[in-house]
Amino acid sequence: MRFPRPSTSALRRAATVCGAALLMTTGLAADAQAAIIPGPVVGWGANNTGQLGNGNTTDSPFPVRTARIRRIIDIDGGVNHSVALRADGTVWTWGLNSHGQLGDGTNTGSTRPVQVCAPGRTAPCGSFLTDVVAVASGAFHNLALRADGSVVAWGDNEYGQLGDGTTTNRKAPVQVCARAQTAPCSSFLTGVTSLDGGSWHSLAVHSDGTVSSWGLNSSGQLGDGSEDFQKPIPVQVALTGTAGSVAGGGSHSLALLTDGTVRGWGHNFFGQLGDGTATATNTPVKVCAPGQTAPCGTFLTGVNQISAGGDHSVARLSLQSGEGVVGWGDNRKGQLGDGTFNHQQNPIPVRACALGQTAPCTSFLTGTFDIAAGSDHTLAVASDLTALGWGSNASGQVGDGTTVDRSIPSQVCSGRRPNPCAEPLTDVISVAAGIAHSLATHH
Repeated sequence: MRFPRPSTSALRRAATVCGAALLMTTGLAADAQAAIIPGPVVGWGANNTGQLGNGNTTDSPFPVRTARIRRIIDIDGGVNHSVALRADGTVWTWGLNSHGQLGDGTNTGSTRPVQVCAPGRTAPCGSFLTDVVAVASGAFHNLALRADGSVVAWGDNEYGQLGDGTTTNRKAPVQVCARAQTAPCSSFLTGVTSLDGGSWHSLAVHSDGTVSSWGLNSSGQLGDGSEDFQKPIPVQVALTGTAGSVAGGGSHSLALLTDGTVRGWGHNFFGQLGDGTATATNTPVKVCAPGQTAPCGTFLTGVNQISAGGDHSVARLSLQSGEGVVGWGDNRKGQLGDGTFNHQQNPIPVRACALGQTAPCTSFLTGTFDIAAGSDHTLAVASDLTALGWGSNASGQVGDGTTVDRSIPSQVCSGRRPNPCAEPLTDVISVAAGIAHSLATHH
């Protein structure tokens, strides 16, 4: 998942378009503030374990409404599950629960939302997780940032991705330990302003701009310069500069610095670090500017948001840079959106094409509000508050009513009966992507 959510300026403009009031929470650093725009959740794509939350297990190539859940301000998707944060600070999950990733104290999956238990509870839970301001998913685990700057986690913990000093799966939230602790921990992570989950690792940004990481480190995705296979206690990423947000991919990680530049570390076979090479690294490297070749002389700037997929990365540019989308890394399914299905590495950012283009594109996406990268597909919210999707579409995760892979952005269908694709999904505020399913909040 990506965090922070869409920028405040983007959300103000979105609210104006929707004709909705915009409410802002306070009490955290600016990059952790949440714009509360109440709305339902819709989902599309794979639904084999109920990850769309609509009460069945039938895949859908267009949006369906998640059952019994409203006022959602943050969402994310894992391999076969989904997580949502309500405006009241409670957390709800649905889908696969094989590792306890639903956090309801059981291993029983659900095709409808269930509420996440309070830390330390067992089923049936008598109290529930509250005071949450952001959520994020890994492959089979979840993270939640609380209003006091602490982090809790639950689900799969095979590689220590819950950060509690153990490798024991958890059916209910546990607190993430502070750096340099040993289990059982007596001190816990604090001062966190944003976070994200990679497949089997986790990342958090602190108020001082440093980054903590924990979990699997097989490709150097923890970024601390070590070659340890896994770390169940947070370590500090060897980052130069001040981080504002992070993104976790399959086996790589990204950080967006406050100066608008991006760093990457970890697995790099497909060029997903964006440094012009296919060489993995266990310390951060700068992402090159479009059109460069290694060793790069200029670097990507003016970035507002980042998201990491399985083996690709995407960035949303600032208003001053046109709010376009650039991507780098694996493009075998068209997930970079440049009109090609390039089976070679794409180690330098390329621009996502505008709707209706064919390669080589002469017009590109602009005015986007939000982005999200799935395993090998990508989503964006367009300037008119429609949703766009491109890349792998075998389960319908692009949302255009087909199962045809797309190398150019396509509009997501509304899903309204009797003709679900007669018009596009509108009034979209945010998007999120799982491995093969997609989610959106809208009015």
